[in-house]
Amino acid sequence: MAKPAFFERAAGLAHLLRGSARPGRPIVAVTASAEALATAACAAFALNAPIFPLDPHLPEPIAKNLLDQIGDCLVIGEGRSVSTEAILAAEPAAAPKFSPPRGPALLIATSGSSGRPKAVVLTGAALAASAAASAKITSLRAGDRWLACLPLFHIGGFSILIRCALAGAEAMLHRGFDAERVHGALVEGRITHVSLTPTMLAQLLALQKPAPTGLRHALVGGAALPTELAHRAAEAGWPIQPTYGMSETCAQIATLPRLPPDWRTGKVGRPLEGAEIALTDDGRLKVRGPMLMHGYANPEFSPGDGLSDGWFVTNDLAEISPEGDLTILGRADETIVSGGKKIHPAAVEFLLAQCPGVQTVVVAGRPDPVWGEIVTAVFSGPASTEDLLNWCREHVASPFRPRAAVRLDASPLLANGKPDRLKLRELARRRQPEAGLIG
Repeated sequence: MAKPAFFERAAGLAHLLRGSARPGRPIVAVTASAEALATAACAAFALNAPIFPLDPHLPEPIAKNLLDQIGDCLVIGEGRSVSTEAILAAEPAAAPKFSPPRGPALLIATSGSSGRPKAVVLTGAALAASAAASAKITSLRAGDRWLACLPLFHIGGFSILIRCALAGAEAMLHRGFDAERVHGALVEGRITHVSLTPTMLAQLLALQKPAPTGLRHALVGGAALPTELAHRAAEAGWPIQPTYGMSETCAQIATLPRLPPDWRTGKVGRPLEGAEIALTDDGRLKVRGPMLMHGYANPEFSPGDGLSDGWFVTNDLAEISPEGDLTILGRADETIVSGGKKIHPAAVEFLLAQCPGVQTVVVAGRPDPVWGEIVTAVFSGPASTEDLLNWCREHVASPFRPRAAVRLDASPLLANGKPDRLKLRELARRRQPEAGLIG
């Protein structure tokens, strides 16, 4: 199979950067162009330098903080002497071998869904281990095509490049997500694999078009996948695979090979080959294995920052069955304490997703002088706040029942398609005039 254009263009870009890049020091690519980011990554690897793809829409203080975390680096892309246009205009030549450095190879910013983003350092060895484990659960092989419509400056998107390059498959790059365009590509582009967020999947189903017949694997992750949405997609013929991962583990850490009939939100199956999972005393998931990060970034790239005895302790509450199957319950820092009772938002979100007229929903706590917090639903869809709260009175047990609701025309999302939970929690905590409220 012919290599994508960015491979050949990378040779010209590597030649252009050779006098400025320092082996072992990051090349930061600040651009929204997927083609430019892929070109920069291949060029950086050819120069034995780590690549750091960075979202150009980050607020300036956050972008500066991320650059401060990594120290000496070469920045290219928007607003730089080597611009996005210059990257895309690099003279094609014989494609360099795609071989990430064995040491630090990729820096990736965490999503910042629960705080200020951190730069994660991933080694070439970790990327290779992750890609190999992923290929087994997704049967990725030479000649396959993986549609990359997630941003490459997040691990869910960038990992597709690594998986495809190491398996001899082809990464088909899209800038941004447009449901019509993506569905057309899935049908006409001989696509075998795709990675989606639940919001993307919902938009594709809303088109009411047949599932692509050549698609073998549709990985859905990045946020909790509602049970109803997953089953509706499976019944329509989509090969759904709920998946779970994070920047600190090169993306996937667990993925179901298929959607079982009794599947429920949060179930993601056994860990990928080589990965180990366990629980802390307070129920948080911890992971270790060859795909684990080198550590959070520091100017010296010293290993281990953010790790404890070889484990990475996540902020996700989880259950592990006696058979080793993993279920994600929700974020530890999002637990609502109402009247002394601990409530996991994911459990309530699962119930509310079944309410007619609710398309997306996030649950958070609103401060209350009597109860400590009251369960609050922030949702989008044609239902009104009164519709939702009335439905809850009949279908949701009292301890879990939302006492307030905020309706949005559209749920705010991060660049990687995840719900912006910080913004949603902020909305939930406000007593807005349009919010429904019951005592």
